[in-house]
Amino acid sequence: MKKLRNIIFITSILIFISSCVDDYMDANPPRPKDGPWFTLNVQGDVIETPAAGNFISTGQTITFTLLVVDCPGGIDSVGVSVNEDNMGNAVVDENSLSAVKGKSKGEVIVNFTTISNIQEETELVISITLYDGQQPIEWHGKTIDYRKSTTIPYEVTLITCTSTGLAGTYNSVANGYFGDGAGGTDGSYDDLQSEITLIEIRPGLFEIDDMTFGLYPILYDDDPAPGQVDFCGTEISDRGDTDKYGDPFTITGTLNGDGTVNLSWNNTYGDRGTVVLTPK
Repeated sequence: MKKLRNIIFITSILIFISSCVDDYMDANPPRPKDGPWFTLNVQGDVIETPAAGNFISTGQTITFTLLVVDCPGGIDSVGVSVNEDNMGNAVVDENSLSAVKGKSKGEVIVNFTTISNIQEETELVISITLYDGQQPIEWHGKTIDYRKSTTIPYEVTLITCTSTGLAGTYNSVANGYFGDGAGGTDGSYDDLQSEITLIEIRPGLFEIDDMTFGLYPILYDDDPAPGQVDFCGTEISDRGDTDKYGDPFTITGTLNGDGTVNLSWNNTYGDRGTVVLTPK
């Protein structure tokens, strides 16, 4: 009899525990799985500089590879958003996505191609979002959405040209004319030798320490006129910078295959010259 009472007692406890579990499950929906965790590997035409940031030119492509470390809810889809409208087109590589869909690890490729022309350089924030495949559940008449996502932003400056290779210190030899103050000339100078330094501000944009290539500091005994030049492909051009007197400068030139640079320049005062820069 005592043994029978013990069996009945234990059975009652098990029924009670089972009932509590059912009540708990009825009162509490299942917990969602953790969201995805991934890193970005960036390749393609983008230029990444530790000091100045990331740059890409018009009509070029950034290739993002999502390295999915863990996605408990299963890899499902990828979304891309950009802070500026109409700056490019993002395409998810469907083959790479299909190969890892539903898995917890893998790689997905996204290509972002910039527009072919822009009015001005633009700061872009490209946000890459990975979504998992957790499905919604119905619980006590409510729909609970378990889907989770993780977003990684990537900052890049869209510019017209990303040419590099112009920076350095050069020996300069110039020939030209003094200005008459009204845009004309008033005498010539020959074989003017100086040292010129070009510093890369970012790909495609360089600071030049003297836009007169020695004319102001050597022949006028005046301050040099620093300014900036654009560099695209092998072509060099001014950005309309002025000297301390407000005279704007026009500069055109070419980087040659041997590293030398040929330039022509003038200002509204009438100063002008042709220059050969040779790397030191």
